[in-house]
Amino acid sequence: MNQLPSKTPSGLKALSVALLAGSLFACGGSNNPLPTNPVDDNDPSEPSPEIIDLSFMVQTHNGARLSDVTVTLGEDNTAQTDASGQVQFSPESQDSYRVRAEAEGYIPQTLNVDGEDDSVMSIRLTPIKQTLSLEDIEAARTLSTVDLGARITFPANAFVTPDGELASGEATIQITPWDITSDELNAMPGNGQALDAGGDSAELISAGMITVDVHNAEGEYLQLAPSATAEIQMDLPVDSINNEALSIGSTIPMWHFDEDQGLWVEDDTITGTVVASATSPVGLAVHAEVSHFSTWNWDFKFDNGGSINVECRLGDSSAVPCGINAEVQLDDGSVFTRAGQLPAGGATIINMPNSATIDWYAVSEFGLIGEKTTDMSGDVIIDLGEPSSENLVRCELPDGSSVGCSVTLTDGTQTVTHSVPTEGATIVTGWPDLDENTQLSWSADTPYPITVDGQQVVADGTATSTITGDVTVSLAITPIEEVNVQCLAESGTSIPCIVDVVATLSDGTVFTDSDVTIQDTQTLTVPAEATLIQWSAQSNGAYSQNGQFVELSGAMETGLVSSVSVILDEETVLGAAAQSINLSCINGPESSASSCDIEVFVEGNRVGYLEIGNFPAVALGDSVTLDFPEGMSAEGEWVQIMATGDDGSMTYAFDPYETFTQGQNVELELQCADANGGAACPE
Repeated sequence: MNQLPSKTPSGLKALSVALLAGSLFACGGSNNPLPTNPVDDNDPSEPSPEIIDLSFMVQTHNGARLSDVTVTLGEDNTAQTDASGQVQFSPESQDSYRVRAEAEGYIPQTLNVDGEDDSVMSIRLTPIKQTLSLEDIEAARTLSTVDLGARITFPANAFVTPDGELASGEATIQITPWDITSDELNAMPGNGQALDAGGDSAELISAGMITVDVHNAEGEYLQLAPSATAEIQMDLPVDSINNEALSIGSTIPMWHFDEDQGLWVEDDTITGTVVASATSPVGLAVHAEVSHFSTWNWDFKFDNGGSINVECRLGDSSAVPCGINAEVQLDDGSVFTRAGQLPAGGATIINMPNSATIDWYAVSEFGLIGEKTTDMSGDVIIDLGEPSSENLVRCELPDGSSVGCSVTLTDGTQTVTHSVPTEGATIVTGWPDLDENTQLSWSADTPYPITVDGQQVVADGTATSTITGDVTVSLAITPIEEVNVQCLAESGTSIPCIVDVVATLSDGTVFTDSDVTIQDTQTLTVPAEATLIQWSAQSNGAYSQNGQFVELSGAMETGLVSSVSVILDEETVLGAAAQSINLSCINGPESSASSCDIEVFVEGNRVGYLEIGNFPAVALGDSVTLDFPEGMSAEGEWVQIMATGDDGSMTYAFDPYETFTQGQNVELELQCADANGGAACPE
């Protein structure tokens, strides 16, 4: 699969490293068991097994170094990362090893690594984004997260315990939608190694990825019952993947991560689809119906003919092995990552695009680092060196307790943001021109609400430091007591609505607020003690949709967050609505126009005043078709049609939208008298 420039025996040995180095190199993996030919200690003809050194640097997805992470090599060789995020094993040489990294608050990482030679590799972890507490896991519900419009819908009695019993009572659901345009993909489970439905190795480019874990009050992992399915959905941040456009109805293969194999496995019984989304920046989301929970991926196979040579060097130009991450951005903005082990002398990475921008991050044994941004036009040499700054960073609440946070560091010129867990993390940079007199500025916040003294709060703070030493960012807390609420049709159009709120508080009591009328966006007061909120809403009146007047409704549950969009995705049909009408101009008694310009506006308390049609130079005797936008109100929406003849004549019509019928012909009679009774046409 991968090729190295060297043809020497050492180069051939490096080739085997490249073959097993993970998804940085041709992504594959193997279902074969690890070595099947044990050495007979009593046979003097058998050589002693070779001992190798496997070094791992465990980091967050964006590069902060994590201590006290449990790393397991093979079946039971376990160690903890040190203060600099490193851990080292000295196992017997074999074809490959499976390694697993686990830390509280993070999605575990399992991957396959080369086990024949000394090597170093970065293991990246991404934090769990949101945890929701439920009183009755047996109830049917739709849960929504703050991030990426993620929604999970499951029926009543959907979950079972590990022994197959129906699950009921209290449970927690951890939901993490992955941002496929960000460095979160550096922590993609298994480094993207995959097996397709035919059992062949494949490499993936993601159109969406979501991790869901459910546990009952006893900590048991709950899974969907054999007869149950759940719907998963998340917004698409881009409308093109691998330079291929996506649209409503596009289909995408589905893959789930198999932690036992450390591989993604295609499930050809499930088809992912692209659907409309009211909250996506491109109006699209990915959707699927699944029969179990794990990490699910909407993925296309990535099969391109590009290749690039990459190696790591020290300051004296000597080649060294290194672990590497590559964030590859294609021309359409879609992103995939590569990660793996580079041998001394480097390797040729295949299955790359012919055109891309690549951010390279490398780390060697003993913590040397290097970064570089390139295109695909030439060989890449990443120079490694000592970090220019290194700080152990943690965030602290007013009571002195630690909390996970998002930390942004700047030296006034350069800026970087890292996720930091409760225990803190070591943040290093390779920025130039830093010295003992440099002052670094830190700002931090909680990216999602946290619970403090039974209240849902957000927190933020700042700190300064030198280029070394511990940094504690003290955070001030602000209880969340107000939520900005709006209702959206599936098209993304804002819909006036009537909302009911039912919030479960941390002490078990319930807060309600009913029949709240929302015109566009409105701030509602919700107790900061709310842990789960049920939102139900219906449109305030009927709206046109797919040629019909419908009343819209929707329901969802969220944690206490600063803003909520309730999607009205249920319809009750009331009657037909006009989708289009035909417009034409005729001359009045005094006008003699040969053509007219027609402009159409809709106005009302929902949209204000909005142009929906403009038809210049329409010949008299011809007609044009005006298409009405979806979501127009059956009440309170008025249509103004204005026509101006080429002789100065004019006319207008102003009618309620619901009075129009589908395909109606509207004749506009041009007049020479203006609104004030004056002459509008030349004599």
